[in-house]
Amino acid sequence: MFDIRDAMGKARGDRRLLLFAFALYGLIVFPKALGYVSVKLANFLF
Repeated sequence: MFDIRDAMGKARGDRRLLLFAFALYGLIVFPKALGYVSVKLANFLF
């Protein structure tokens, strides 16, 4: 028999994992993107 609480628990765990993945992605990718933007902006302005 399928239990709805098992499904909700799994979804909650998946959501936590997804949130962790997005946080990790943000910590790694966004500073790089900002670095590239600031370098291009600095080259454009000066």
